[in-house]
Amino acid sequence: MKKEDVSGIIVYLLIMALAVLFGLNVLRVHYTESGLGNYYFLFVIGAILVGVLFNAILFEMAHLLGAKAGRYNVISINILGLLWYKEEGTLRVKFSSYDGLSGETKITPKQDAKKEPNPLAYLWFGTLFYVIELLIVVILFIILNGEKMPTAASNTGYFLLIIGVIGGMILVYNILPLHLDSTTDGYRLTMVSNAANRKAFNELLRVEYEISQGATDVEVATFTDITNFTAELNLNKVYLLLDQRNFKEAEALLDIILAGKATLSNKVYIRARAQKIYINIISKPLEEARQFYEEQVSMQERREISNDLSMACIRTYLLMSGVFDKSRSECLIAVNNVNKGLARTSKQRKNTEIALFNDALDKVDELHPNWELKEYRIKQEEPKEKKNKKQ
Repeated sequence: MKKEDVSGIIVYLLIMALAVLFGLNVLRVHYTESGLGNYYFLFVIGAILVGVLFNAILFEMAHLLGAKAGRYNVISINILGLLWYKEEGTLRVKFSSYDGLSGETKITPKQDAKKEPNPLAYLWFGTLFYVIELLIVVILFIILNGEKMPTAASNTGYFLLIIGVIGGMILVYNILPLHLDSTTDGYRLTMVSNAANRKAFNELLRVEYEISQGATDVEVATFTDITNFTAELNLNKVYLLLDQRNFKEAEALLDIILAGKATLSNKVYIRARAQKIYINIISKPLEEARQFYEEQVSMQERREISNDLSMACIRTYLLMSGVFDKSRSECLIAVNNVNKGLARTSKQRKNTEIALFNDALDKVDELHPNWELKEYRIKQEEPKEKKNKKQ
């Protein structure tokens, strides 16, 4: 189980605990005073549904306004799976998956902005809007539950209170500085905590947007101030170079990333390390690659690569097992993990990873044709029609 899966379970349990406490300590008391009897369940369900819809819209409108304040263009807005986007100047709507709890607003930095776009408003406005919502809900709740107010007014106050609590639950999920099952504002805030990361964040948004528009000649900036985030962005450039089989430049860029080991998480480091090992085995003379492997790749690194389910580590593990360790059983472990690895791979990188994996498989098959590994080759996904875009 991945770390973000564990974090996600803990956060969901926290939200459920808050919901149970609210139900037992607030709604149970209100039930006896509401006069709704057996209809109280429908009252609560209705308030929850309205609360989810209202707060989903509120949070994405906050992202929209925050993006505008931060000098970004809004590409699309997804609210509970309903996606609004523009295509050739026309507003379109369709159902689509999203990266978030209740929605997602995709943005890209304005290229003609007088000042560098800053994502802080985009990331903080959801919290700000909820604070405003909470203040309004509390004021209305107090007014509607005054001494001389009728039961219907009191019920309306509790209806609004449930909506406010739903917003609070979404906020708890969204603002915690953890990488959960989706990318939250709290996690992004930790990534843009300094100027280098903010610049890298904007560059990542630009690159992802250009690629999503079908560009095939996207230029990716390289960062020498290495953090987890700038390393991830540099790895985008590494993938472009690997896709071109430009192993020399890719290895040079990986050396820049690996030199910042002290500032990198172990996961980012070991995956970058796997890329370098892959390049050495796949592109260099066998004896030179063997010397590098035996002298510079520690047993600890080998174990970590074999246990990591990213495609970079899976194809490297395949090469290590087949070329140097000569273990068919370990090669089979690697190839049987491919589906898991591809499931963790972004759409933009998937075909590149498939090609790199097939190259690794071919190299091992060439050395051990009797292992019958060709059947594990993966078919490339059919690319969508693309348009070149000049920078």
